[in-house]
Amino acid sequence: PSTNTQRLTAVAEVGGELKLVANAFSAYQVARNQFINSLTGFLNRKDPNNVTLEALMKNDVMAVLCCPLAQDPVAGIQSSSLNCLGKLANADPLLSQVVVSCGVLDSVVVSLSHESTTVQASANDVLASVASSSNDFAHRILTAGVMPHVLRQLQSGPAPVKEAAIRTLNALIQSSPEHAAAICDDNLLQLLVALLSVPGSPHTLLRSLVLSLSHVAAGGPKLAEALLRHKVLEPFTAMVRGANTPPDIKAAALNALAQICSHHEELANSVANQGVLGTAVQLLTDKMNQGIRHNAAALLLQAVQKTPDLAEVVTKAGAPGCLTKYMGLEAGSSVGLVAGAMIVGSMCTYKAAVAKAVVDAGTGAPVIEALKHGDDQVAGVAAWAVEQMAQHMEATGGPLIEAGALTQLVELYKRADPARQPELFRKAKAAVKAVLRSAATAPSLEAFVDASLPPPLLKHLLRRLEVLLARSPKGRQSFVTSGALQRLQQLAPPGELEPRAEEVRAAINSLFPEDVVKYYSA
Repeated sequence: PSTNTQRLTAVAEVGGELKLVANAFSAYQVARNQFINSLTGFLNRKDPNNVTLEALMKNDVMAVLCCPLAQDPVAGIQSSSLNCLGKLANADPLLSQVVVSCGVLDSVVVSLSHESTTVQASANDVLASVASSSNDFAHRILTAGVMPHVLRQLQSGPAPVKEAAIRTLNALIQSSPEHAAAICDDNLLQLLVALLSVPGSPHTLLRSLVLSLSHVAAGGPKLAEALLRHKVLEPFTAMVRGANTPPDIKAAALNALAQICSHHEELANSVANQGVLGTAVQLLTDKMNQGIRHNAAALLLQAVQKTPDLAEVVTKAGAPGCLTKYMGLEAGSSVGLVAGAMIVGSMCTYKAAVAKAVVDAGTGAPVIEALKHGDDQVAGVAAWAVEQMAQHMEATGGPLIEAGALTQLVELYKRADPARQPELFRKAKAAVKAVLRSAATAPSLEAFVDASLPPPLLKHLLRRLEVLLARSPKGRQSFVTSGALQRLQQLAPPGELEPRAEEVRAAINSLFPEDVVKYYSA
């Protein structure tokens, strides 16, 4: 009996020890879960003054997370730890440096091959945040061997893992042109383009792919040319034209095409040959989605800036009328107004016929309205656009002056401070001169013969009036009856105008009978 008792006692002791061990691990599991859940809560709350972030850093949160939680055998703990690491790395470059320097980077890369897809996605988020912090960190990630894992995820991972892999890929591509060139080989580009056409792809994955290919296209002409070799234009064009394409994907495809066009004429022509520019023109008037409008404008701007032929293609597709509507829709957006005015000016730069078509369509009106804008960039680009519209011929000057271009340009010139706003001042003056040179009749300029006109502009006004009055008896008659001849004499006593202006005033006076000039000089 004593032996049996001893055996029972031993079993009880072992059982008790086992229970204690089990309880300890259970408590550890609970504590880890509680810790990581609390930390997740801290990081998800708004922390505008970084009070929480500083407290976490004082408690060496990165070291706690990196070892051992980021390598935890329990997938849920490891995934949550990696999520927290990613958020912290995204919050401060110094915290990204901890990931790179504390020895955890290799384990994060290894986590890309974890059997848990949640862990894989979380590891990608850490790497994307770290790679976005600096070129050097991105280089460290590349040298840690991340790309084979990313390629495998893109080839065979489920949609959430593919999206996470694309985030890592985007961060690496955008980190430097050298990294983009090294990463984007034919295998990767072929895979990305092929994924665009996979039936049933989730909306978010498709959008991620288009954005990623847009980043590739922005990486330089060689990468954009490589995308064309892999036939990326066909799916992008289909997305832009598709009646059922989700708005955010359509906007992303427009942006990608704009990036391809941006590099050189040949690429822009390749995009234009898809027939997509006409669609982009119509999308300028999309009332529901500003992103689509803005990216359609970006594509058209890249096209019209490349060649006169492309500017003509865009014009014939109805751009003048659509741009008028576009600038009306964008009245409250500086970005939209700048893009619209840039397209107008770029279209009109090359050919007089295009400039006339733009002015005849009434597109000058919203550009002239933009001259009043308080944003210097908007007003400056609008002034430049008016200059481009006016520079070719008298046929454009009259309608522009009638629409108020000269009035608004003079006001812009007056309010622009040459010391603080030299570029705006220069553009306003250049536009005034261009409009004056294109004025077709003297009566259109009579109202500006006034002492309030700044002297630097006065000489240009008088010079144009001399030309117009010399060839038009009716113009000279109107110059008298409108009071302009009298105001010309009242600008300043003889000899007190700026020398060139005085010389031109004398030339204008010589076009009228001497007694008439004396009468109005009295």
